[in-house]
Amino acid sequence: MKTTIFSQISIDGKLTLGAGNSSKDLFKLFSNEDLEFIHKFRGKVDGIMVGRKTIITDNPFLTNRYEENRNPVRIIPTSTMDIPPDSNVLVDKGRTIVATTEKGFDKEKADLITGMGKQYIVCGKEKLDFKELFRCLEEQHNIKSVMVEGGGQLNWSIVANDLADEIILMQLPIIIGGTSNITLVDGIGYRDMSSTKKYRIIDIQPRENYTLLRFARNAYTMHDRPVA
Repeated sequence: MKTTIFSQISIDGKLTLGAGNSSKDLFKLFSNEDLEFIHKFRGKVDGIMVGRKTIITDNPFLTNRYEENRNPVRIIPTSTMDIPPDSNVLVDKGRTIVATTEKGFDKEKADLITGMGKQYIVCGKEKLDFKELFRCLEEQHNIKSVMVEGGGQLNWSIVANDLADEIILMQLPIIIGGTSNITLVDGIGYRDMSSTKKYRIIDIQPRENYTLLRFARNAYTMHDRPVA
Protein backbone atom coordinates (compact mmCIF):
# COMPACT_ATOMS: atom_id res chain seq x y z
CA MET A 1 0.00 0.00 0.00
CA LYS A 2 1.19 3.49 -0.82
CA THR A 3 0.71 5.88 2.10
CA THR A 4 0.97 9.66 1.80
CA ILE A 5 0.93 12.09 4.70
CA PHE A 6 -0.66 15.21 3.23
CA SER A 7 -0.79 18.33 5.36
CA GLN A 8 -1.04 22.10 5.50
CA ILE A 9 1.51 23.66 7.86
CA SER A 10 3.05 26.97 8.89
CA ILE A 11 6.74 27.82 8.44
CA ASP A 12 7.38 26.45 11.93
CA GLY A 13 5.48 23.23 11.25
CA LYS A 14 2.26 23.99 13.16
CA LEU A 15 -1.07 22.53 12.09
CA THR A 16 -3.46 24.77 14.01
CA LEU A 17 -3.71 28.04 15.93
CA GLY A 18 -3.58 26.28 19.29
CA ALA A 19 -4.79 23.09 20.96
CA GLY A 20 -8.44 22.36 20.27
CA ASN A 21 -8.61 24.72 17.31
CA SER A 22 -9.55 23.62 13.83
CA SER A 23 -7.01 23.26 11.05
CA LYS A 24 -9.58 24.96 8.83
CA ASP A 25 -8.26 28.32 10.05
CA LEU A 26 -5.21 27.82 7.83
CA PHE A 27 -7.44 27.07 4.85
CA LYS A 28 -8.62 30.68 4.86
CA LEU A 29 -5.25 31.58 3.31
CA PHE A 30 -5.77 29.30 0.32
CA SER A 31 -7.43 30.21 -2.96
CA ASN A 32 -10.14 28.12 -4.62
CA GLU A 33 -7.44 26.71 -6.88
CA ASP A 34 -5.43 25.63 -3.83
CA LEU A 35 -8.46 23.91 -2.31
CA GLU A 36 -9.15 22.20 -5.62
CA PHE A 37 -5.61 20.80 -5.55
CA ILE A 38 -6.30 19.22 -2.14
CA HIS A 39 -9.64 17.74 -3.17
CA LYS A 40 -8.39 16.36 -6.46
CA PHE A 41 -5.54 14.63 -4.67
CA ARG A 42 -8.22 12.86 -2.64
CA GLY A 43 -9.60 11.63 -5.94
CA LYS A 44 -6.31 9.89 -6.68
CA VAL A 45 -6.29 7.67 -3.59
CA ASP A 46 -8.44 4.78 -2.39
CA GLY A 47 -8.69 5.90 1.22
CA ILE A 48 -8.33 8.98 3.41
CA MET A 49 -7.45 8.70 7.10
CA VAL A 50 -8.02 11.21 9.91
CA GLY A 51 -8.13 10.81 13.67
CA ARG A 52 -11.12 10.96 16.00
CA LYS A 53 -10.20 14.46 17.20
CA THR A 54 -10.43 15.78 13.65
CA ILE A 55 -13.91 14.29 13.31
CA ILE A 56 -15.03 15.93 16.57
CA THR A 57 -13.37 19.31 15.94
CA ASP A 58 -14.01 19.78 12.21
CA ASN A 59 -16.81 17.31 11.41
CA PRO A 60 -15.44 16.98 7.85
CA PHE A 61 -16.97 15.10 4.92
CA LEU A 62 -13.51 14.08 3.58
CA THR A 63 -14.80 13.99 0.03
CA ASN A 64 -13.58 15.21 -3.34
CA ARG A 65 -15.86 18.16 -4.06
CA TYR A 66 -14.45 18.85 -7.52
CA GLU A 67 -14.89 15.46 -9.19
CA GLU A 68 -18.02 13.31 -9.01
CA ASN A 69 -17.76 9.66 -7.98
CA ARG A 70 -14.08 9.99 -7.02
CA ASN A 71 -14.37 9.99 -3.24
CA PRO A 72 -11.95 7.97 -1.10
CA VAL A 73 -13.04 5.60 1.64
CA ARG A 74 -12.94 7.43 4.99
CA ILE A 75 -10.84 5.56 7.59
CA ILE A 76 -11.12 6.67 11.22
CA PRO A 77 -8.72 5.06 13.74
CA THR A 78 -9.97 5.36 17.33
CA SER A 79 -9.22 3.40 20.48
CA THR A 80 -12.71 4.02 21.89
CA MET A 81 -15.17 4.07 18.92
CA ASP A 82 -16.51 7.23 20.56
CA ILE A 83 -17.47 9.05 17.37
CA PRO A 84 -20.54 11.32 17.44
CA PRO A 85 -23.38 9.50 15.65
CA ASP A 86 -24.28 12.68 13.77
CA SER A 87 -20.79 13.01 12.27
CA ASN A 88 -20.84 13.64 8.53
CA VAL A 89 -18.67 10.59 7.85
CA LEU A 90 -21.37 8.42 9.42
CA VAL A 91 -24.59 10.02 8.23
CA ASP A 92 -23.79 10.64 4.56
CA LYS A 93 -23.85 8.01 1.82
CA GLY A 94 -20.09 7.63 1.48
CA ARG A 95 -18.13 4.62 2.63
CA THR A 96 -16.51 4.82 6.08
CA ILE A 97 -14.41 2.32 8.05
CA VAL A 98 -13.89 2.82 11.80
CA ALA A 99 -10.80 1.05 13.16
CA THR A 100 -10.57 0.23 16.86
CA THR A 101 -8.97 -2.11 19.42
CA GLU A 102 -10.18 -5.19 21.30
CA LYS A 103 -10.22 -3.17 24.54
CA GLY A 104 -12.09 -0.28 22.93
CA PHE A 105 -14.62 -2.40 21.06
CA ASP A 106 -18.19 -1.60 22.04
CA LYS A 107 -20.94 -3.77 20.55
CA GLU A 108 -23.60 -1.09 20.90
CA LYS A 109 -21.43 1.43 19.04
CA ALA A 110 -20.43 -1.20 16.50
CA ASP A 111 -24.08 -2.00 15.82
CA LEU A 112 -24.77 1.72 15.41
CA ILE A 113 -21.95 2.02 12.88
CA THR A 114 -23.09 -0.97 10.83
CA GLY A 115 -26.70 0.15 11.14
CA MET A 116 -25.72 3.37 9.40
CA GLY A 117 -24.20 1.40 6.55
CA LYS A 118 -20.59 1.83 7.66
CA GLN A 119 -17.93 -0.72 8.62
CA TYR A 120 -15.51 -1.34 11.46
CA ILE A 121 -12.22 -3.19 11.92
CA VAL A 122 -10.67 -4.44 15.18
CA CYS A 123 -6.85 -4.34 15.07
CA GLY A 124 -4.77 -4.62 18.23
CA LYS A 125 -5.53 -5.34 21.87
CA GLU A 126 -5.06 -2.15 23.90
CA LYS A 127 -3.37 -0.01 21.25
CA LEU A 128 -4.30 0.16 17.61
CA ASP A 129 -2.00 -2.01 15.50
CA PHE A 130 -1.47 0.21 12.47
CA LYS A 131 0.58 -2.34 10.54
CA GLU A 132 -2.20 -4.89 10.93
CA LEU A 133 -4.79 -2.25 10.06
CA PHE A 134 -3.02 -1.35 6.83
CA ARG A 135 -2.63 -5.02 5.93
CA CYS A 136 -6.34 -5.55 6.51
CA LEU A 137 -7.29 -2.46 4.49
CA GLU A 138 -5.27 -3.69 1.55
CA GLU A 139 -6.08 -7.40 1.62
CA GLN A 140 -9.71 -7.33 2.76
CA HIS A 141 -10.92 -3.96 1.52
CA ASN A 142 -8.80 -3.55 -1.63
CA ILE A 143 -7.42 -0.19 -0.50
CA LYS A 144 -4.08 0.23 -2.25
CA SER A 145 -3.35 3.89 -1.48
CA VAL A 146 -4.10 6.06 1.56
CA MET A 147 -3.91 9.80 2.13
CA VAL A 148 -3.35 10.62 5.81
CA GLU A 149 -4.63 14.07 6.83
CA GLY A 150 -3.81 13.55 10.46
CA GLY A 151 -2.83 15.54 13.49
CA GLY A 152 0.51 15.18 15.23
CA GLN A 153 -0.34 11.96 17.08
CA LEU A 154 -1.80 10.11 14.10
CA ASN A 155 1.09 11.22 11.89
CA TRP A 156 3.51 9.97 14.54
CA SER A 157 1.82 6.55 14.54
CA ILE A 158 2.14 6.34 10.76
CA VAL A 159 5.78 7.46 10.70
CA ALA A 160 6.87 5.41 13.73
CA ASN A 161 5.46 2.25 12.14
CA ASP A 162 7.37 2.89 8.88
CA LEU A 163 4.12 3.27 6.95
CA ALA A 164 4.64 6.72 5.40
CA ASP A 165 5.97 6.33 1.86
CA GLU A 166 5.79 10.03 1.07
CA ILE A 167 4.99 13.35 2.71
CA ILE A 168 3.37 16.23 0.83
CA LEU A 169 3.24 19.60 2.57
CA MET A 170 1.53 22.84 1.65
CA GLN A 171 3.65 25.25 3.69
CA LEU A 172 2.09 28.62 4.32
CA PRO A 173 4.36 31.68 4.79
CA ILE A 174 3.23 32.32 8.38
CA ILE A 175 4.66 31.75 11.87
CA ILE A 176 2.28 30.45 14.55
CA GLY A 177 4.52 29.40 17.42
CA GLY A 178 3.32 27.97 20.72
CA THR A 179 5.20 25.45 22.83
CA SER A 180 2.19 23.17 23.24
CA ASN A 181 0.76 23.66 19.77
CA ILE A 182 0.28 20.67 17.49
CA THR A 183 3.06 20.08 14.98
CA LEU A 184 3.19 17.91 11.89
CA VAL A 185 4.47 14.96 13.92
CA ASP A 186 4.25 14.75 17.72
CA GLY A 187 4.33 11.52 19.74
CA ILE A 188 7.30 10.57 21.91
CA GLY A 189 9.81 11.47 19.21
CA TYR A 190 13.39 10.26 18.78
CA ARG A 191 16.43 11.07 20.88
CA ASP A 192 19.25 10.07 18.53
CA MET A 193 19.93 10.60 14.82
CA SER A 194 20.22 6.89 14.08
CA SER A 195 16.56 6.39 15.02
CA THR A 196 15.12 9.23 12.94
CA LYS A 197 13.12 8.48 9.81
CA LYS A 198 14.93 9.65 6.70
CA TYR A 199 13.32 10.98 3.53
CA ARG A 200 14.55 12.36 0.23
CA ILE A 201 13.51 15.73 -1.17
CA ILE A 202 11.58 15.00 -4.34
CA ASP A 203 10.06 18.34 -5.26
CA ILE A 204 9.87 21.98 -4.17
CA GLN A 205 7.40 24.29 -5.91
CA PRO A 206 6.90 27.90 -4.80
CA ARG A 207 3.27 28.81 -5.46
CA GLU A 208 1.30 31.99 -4.95
CA ASN A 209 -0.03 31.23 -1.47
CA TYR A 210 2.24 28.44 -0.27
CA THR A 211 5.27 26.31 -1.07
CA LEU A 212 4.62 22.73 -2.11
CA LEU A 213 7.13 20.32 -0.58
CA ARG A 214 7.35 16.63 -1.36
CA PHE A 215 9.50 14.02 0.35
CA ALA A 216 9.83 10.28 -0.27
CA ARG A 217 11.12 7.59 2.02
CA ASN A 218 14.60 6.39 1.08
CA ALA A 219 13.38 2.91 0.33
CA TYR A 220 10.46 4.20 -1.75
CA THR A 221 11.09 4.70 -5.47
CA MET A 222 7.73 4.34 -7.22
CA HIS A 223 6.15 7.43 -8.74
CA ASP A 224 9.04 9.73 -7.80
CA ARG A 225 7.85 12.58 -9.93
CA PRO A 226 6.57 16.08 -9.21
CA VAL A 227 2.96 16.55 -8.13
CA ALA A 228 0.85 18.40 -10.67
